Amino acid sequence: MAELKESITLRRGRAMAPFEVAEPQAGVLKLGGALKTAMGAELRARLIPRKGLTRIAARIDKTAPPGRHTATLVTEDGEYPVTVDVPVREKLRISPGSISITGRPGTRVTAQFTLSNRGNVALPVPNGGVGGLFASDGVAGAFSAAYASDAEAPLEVFGEFIQGLRRSYLGLMRLKFTSKDKGNLSPGQSRALSGEFAIPAPLNDATQLGAGRKFHTTIAMPHLRLVARLTLSAPK
Repeated sequence: MAELKESITLRRGRAMAPFEVAEPQAGVLKLGGALKTAMGAELRARLIPRKGLTRIAARIDKTAPPGRHTATLVTEDGEYPVTVDVPVREKLRISPGSISITGRPGTRVTAQFTLSNRGNVALPVPNGGVGGLFASDGVAGAFSAAYASDAEAPLEVFGEFIQGLRRSYLGLMRLKFTSKDKGNLSPGQSRALSGEFAIPAPLNDATQLGAGRKFHTTIAMPHLRLVARLTLSAPK
């Protein structure tokens, strides 16, 4: 195996090696340990000369276990020791990532989801989250109220705009997840979830609650977010 003055470390599948190949060529990364178990014994690598150095590129799977892994780079000119540095990747994906529901303030609506771990470490399943519901026409309505106001003073006109925004805010909608399965979600694993949305009663008595009015929110949770759109149904 060739000796190097500087070590080769691949980070996010990229590295600059302290040697130069004569022309672009294909190489092979021979993997070992946990990386071999996760991705197989070999990976293709691309070598491109760069001003006395060589740019190395290899595709490291996003679910590869984090840590520093030893490997061997095989080229047309020889073999070189390589360290593959895989960072921790915490990422969950929920499907659907955007959902439309219909209901009235003070009621609950259920929906089904699939949660997948797209990272490389086990992650807990969120219990749920909250998001503020704003009318989809809220900003336009607030501007309309300000322009139509009889107020002359700038602060009074601005106050009408703020009041319009307040009337377009319904409140905090809460989402709660439940699942038959318990425990953390391993990399590459998916789980079915049942979600329950609690539609809030309006904070402002002046908020328009006519059938068909639309609200929206983004519910942020650890490592993911969900966009929810609410259409008000007719009162019973």
